[in-house]
Amino acid sequence: MQVVLSILLVALVATVADYTWYTLGVEHRMVAGIVHGVVLLTAVGGVLGWAAGRLAVGLPLGMAAGAGGALAYYALAPALGGLGAMVAAWAMLWVLLAFFDGRILRRGATGPSGMLARGVAAAILGGLAFYLVVDMLWGRPPAGGRNYVVQFAAWTFAWAPGLAVVMIRKP
Repeated sequence: MQVVLSILLVALVATVADYTWYTLGVEHRMVAGIVHGVVLLTAVGGVLGWAAGRLAVGLPLGMAAGAGGALAYYALAPALGGLGAMVAAWAMLWVLLAFFDGRILRRGATGPSGMLARGVAAAILGGLAFYLVVDMLWGRPPAGGRNYVVQFAAWTFAWAPGLAVVMIRKP
């Protein structure tokens, strides 16, 4: 149940972020992207910390992952283009989250190969899920405007595989 609640919480934060970008008209600039990454991934770090019984430790780890992912995107975009940079930053972000979870939050409960495997699996599965809903999330809005209930459902679908891979442990 905790994994499901965690996915819903992250999807809610992502939906509120979309509302901020689209409704308030935030321009896509590097500073806004970094702030977005930090806020969103603070929620991710929080749910990972909550699952490990170390919420206060998870929050700053999520902030660091969000800043790192956003900075990786902006550093790679000139060389790889927007899509290539997004894919690379996405993969790095999940590997970093799996490392933080296994090494710091769960105090070494997962070895390096396990952390890498979780991060790569989360990046691939989460990337595929995101790919299936990206037009709904970031594409041209319908004539009547964005439906944030649909947006929330799409973010739930997009975040679920990656978070589940990192969070679920064998009994």
